[in-house]
Amino acid sequence: MVKISQHVGQRIRKYRKSKGMTIEAFSDKINKSKATLSKYENGTITIDIETLLDIANALEIDLINLIDYKSPYANIKQFSKNVYFNKPEYYMYYFDGRQKKIIKSLLTLNPSHQDDSDINVTLYNRIEDFNYPEKCHHFYTGKLIPYDTVTHIYLTNQINATEKAYVCILNPNRANSPATVGMYAGLGTDSFFAPVAFKILVSREILEPNDEMLNIIKLDKDDYRNYRYYNMMVINRPTSLFVTENNKDK
Repeated sequence: MVKISQHVGQRIRKYRKSKGMTIEAFSDKINKSKATLSKYENGTITIDIETLLDIANALEIDLINLIDYKSPYANIKQFSKNVYFNKPEYYMYYFDGRQKKIIKSLLTLNPSHQDDSDINVTLYNRIEDFNYPEKCHHFYTGKLIPYDTVTHIYLTNQINATEKAYVCILNPNRANSPATVGMYAGLGTDSFFAPVAFKILVSREILEPNDEMLNIIKLDKDDYRNYRYYNMMVINRPTSLFVTENNKDK
């Protein structure tokens, strides 16, 4: 119970701060004391469902965004059309030239209560430590739609609903492949306000950013050549993507 209360509290704090509200201002808005709200956010007391709904309404968000807790006992069942996305967590990496660094993000998957084939997705974008995803710079929720060769993810920024994101992932040829590539596209808001797209690496396990990863996710000469020739960015699957790891299974 403590973990889910802490999870909900962290959600409340993140949304409150994103709205620019102090504890005092928000406690007045939901008719609770500052001390009570502080305990809510610290996860030291349980919040009843009516109060949760009042908090969600005050934050102008859907209730599900406060209670999207991922149970350690939840199981993502094997999809008939997709054998790669069958775990609760996936790790996403891309290179951002504005910061000159590899950006780490976390994708969490939860099956819908109404339909197991309907997968809810949360993207914790731009995080420093996978153990603390709530400290992300951007927080998105949406749906994962799997097919046999490709997976689509449609997301909405829960701090600013005008920011939508789309992730297109090439499913690996083998179900036990450790990683695969794709594209992450959305609205760039830092330094410029325009549509942007990144080449990404999605992994089943946490990877250490290194030169091998950088060579995969940075645009190379072939990418630039295709861009000039076709007037589009084409995300090709590197033939050398973790070949060593794949060969171990042969």
